[in-house]
Amino acid sequence: MAPRTREERLFGAACLRVKLEKGGTPPAASEIYQATIADLGLNETDVEQYLARHRATVESALASGRKPTN
Repeated sequence: MAPRTREERLFGAACLRVKLEKGGTPPAASEIYQATIADLGLNETDVEQYLARHRATVESALASGRKPTN
């Protein structure tokens, strides 16, 4: 498998964050979320900024069960 781009890593982390938020779990309190963003070489600010620009795309992809097409 080819290495993921930064955009793909941000999208994945944003999906996890939105799922946690919708489930009532604060992302900062989730060990899985914190470990995931660390493994992806990201931080909270990276994901928050990505979501500020792409939340509608992330939520749409989660609702449809598919990755967005570029």
